[in-house]
Amino acid sequence: MGRRPDGCAPRGRPLEEPSCLAPLRHPPLYPPSARPVRPCVPGRWPVPEARRTLVTLGLAAAGVAVAGYLVTQGWGGPAAESNAPAAATTTAPISPPPENPEDVATDTAVPTLAALQITYAGPDDAAGGIAVGAYVAGLIEEGGTCALTLSKGGESATAESEALADASTTSCGQLVVPFSELEPGTWAAEVTYTSPQGRAVAAGQIDVVVA
Repeated sequence: MGRRPDGCAPRGRPLEEPSCLAPLRHPPLYPPSARPVRPCVPGRWPVPEARRTLVTLGLAAAGVAVAGYLVTQGWGGPAAESNAPAAATTTAPISPPPENPEDVATDTAVPTLAALQITYAGPDDAAGGIAVGAYVAGLIEEGGTCALTLSKGGESATAESEALADASTTSCGQLVVPFSELEPGTWAAEVTYTSPQGRAVAAGQIDVVVA
């Protein structure tokens, strides 16, 4: 009763010199012929081989868990930083210069075509005939001539006036064809403008009724 079956002293009793030949409490983990020989150190409890193996496996598992945590947290030192994707950069394309500078297209201002605008047309008893008022839009100049032509069938009558420039147009004033030259009916009135500079001006047209 002075020794435990594993060769060590029980609790509360002085530690005696353990015997390496003492039988184990548990069944052997290895066959008698293959069981490794454990050194018996006086004053220490012997550790079974199975327990020692479990401790080793536990430490290895803890190391794997720590390494996995560091990887998931993005810690990787200089190698991890070098694997980070670089920011994308864009470069605007540069068009090569034309071989012939004279071939470069340029915007050229196209002048607006001047045109006659008729403001009124009809009988005017005070003027004694058919009166037509008009002006040239898109043109400012002196020295031009406005002409009114009334046509009906094969008959025609005309009147002219000197054009005068105003702030934004060229005014024809009032053109009058006497009633004495016109028969009752519908006449086609056309106003034209002759420019001293030879500029083209579109004519204005309207119908008038002579009673």
